[in-house]
Amino acid sequence: MGLRAFLPLAGLAALAACGGSSESDNAADRLDRAAGQSTPEAADVLENAADQVRDSNVADPDAAVQNALQSAGNAQAPRPGGAKPPAAGGGG
Repeated sequence: MGLRAFLPLAGLAALAACGGSSESDNAADRLDRAAGQSTPEAADVLENAADQVRDSNVADPDAAVQNALQSAGNAQAPRPGGAKPPAAGGGG
């Protein structure tokens, strides 16, 4: 995937600076839209982050979007030897 997969995420990160009536709702909506354009692994990360943003009304929604996009990129990155990335949340 490489750069081609990263570009939509980078575009969404640029949108993170856009304000609105409810920053948390807007941030969560951006994450949901990104999830719809992502691999299943990345979509899981983004959807979970969107839920957290909506539920906890985070102090910095833009930072939450940026962190979620980074985590989603890591989740869909190929691993050496074809190993799958660890599950979101790092559960045991």
